[in-house]
Order: sequence, then C-alpha cells, then structure tokens
Amino acid sequence: MINVTVTYTDNLGPEADIPSLLRRIAARLEADYGRESMVGVCIGATRLADFIVGDGRPDWASVTLRARLPANRLEDLRERLLQDLTSLVETHLVDLVIDRSLTISVELSPIAPQDVVSRIRVKPGRASIF
Repeated sequence: MINVTVTYTDNLGPEADIPSLLRRIAARLEADYGRESMVGVCIGATRLADFIVGDGRPDWASVTLRARLPANRLEDLRERLLQDLTSLVETHLVDLVIDRSLTISVELSPIAPQDVVSRIRVKPGRASIF
C-alpha cells in the first residue's frame, strides 16, 4: 500500500494550497503504479508550527515528502520518481519562493508485501477486502 506524508512549515501559508499538491502527488503515483494500486492509499500532510529551518531566519521554509511505495517497482522507478516528485513540489511552490529560501527533501522507501497488514473496507455495494 502506498503511503505519502508531506511535512511543511506553516510560514508557506494557505496560498501554498497543500491539498492541491497532495492531489498532484496522487496523480503522479497513479501514473506509474496504476489506479488499482491507489485503493486505500493515504497521501496526507502535516503542518509544522514550531520549526527552525536553515540559519533560523523567518523567511526560510521547508517541504519534506516521504513516500513508502511497493518494493516490486520502486527500484525501477526510483530515479525518475525522485526527479519528478522534487520537480512537482518546486513547480507547485514556484510563486511562493521568489523572495524566500526553501528546502525540499524527497525520500522514497520500499514496502515489502510481507511487512504490511492492510485492511480496506469499501462502502456497501462494492467489493470489500478483509
């Protein structure tokens, strides 16, 4: 099961539109892993209210994307995904970082099926997985 967490400093403000960034990440992962792999996926964000970034100046901002992805395809996709996801974050925030410093970090790690227990309950009328 794919799991992504975006952690960002709250000095980016609401204009960063993090929900839109999460949708873009989901669409990017769906392109490589397929729609069926996105069932039960969690792509979320955590806003940091207390932080120090860089040299501690208040104009510094930070975005960290941590993705746990199925091991069976990750090695083949790693280099391209690292570039694509980093570029996606940079492009999404391009207008906000004109006058501030920004750190972007993207981390990919494999999930082996034998290390995951996953229970998904789909609404009645649809297939249920237990």
